[in-house]
Amino acid sequence: MPVRRTPLRRIAALAVAPFAVLLLTACGGNDVHGTITEKEYKAATTTYTDEAVTRSQCSTTRKNGKSKKSCHNVKTGATKRVAHRKDECYQIELDNDAHELCISKKKWNKVRVGYKW
Repeated sequence: MPVRRTPLRRIAALAVAPFAVLLLTACGGNDVHGTITEKEYKAATTTYTDEAVTRSQCSTTRKNGKSKKSCHNVKTGATKRVAHRKDECYQIELDNDAHELCISKKKWNKVRVGYKW
């Protein structure tokens, strides 16, 4: 009886298949599912707030030959402008405002309102 040999490509495909299934199931790992009800692009924005400038003020006290240093922050009366940056967002909304997700531009271009997520 002749011995039948399995081609190397078939063995490789069988070995790789479980990993491919694992990778494909991990791609949608955010556990948020639903129907896309809205798509919206939100550009990057920067907002500014004014915050008080503080400095550290320290004092030392001596008691029974021991020194103790204590410090606290004191407002100087000046303010500084602080920037708050929000990155751009390719947003999809699922099932009546239940979830809003920022996704990659590539995925955002592929999906349409009404698609299942």
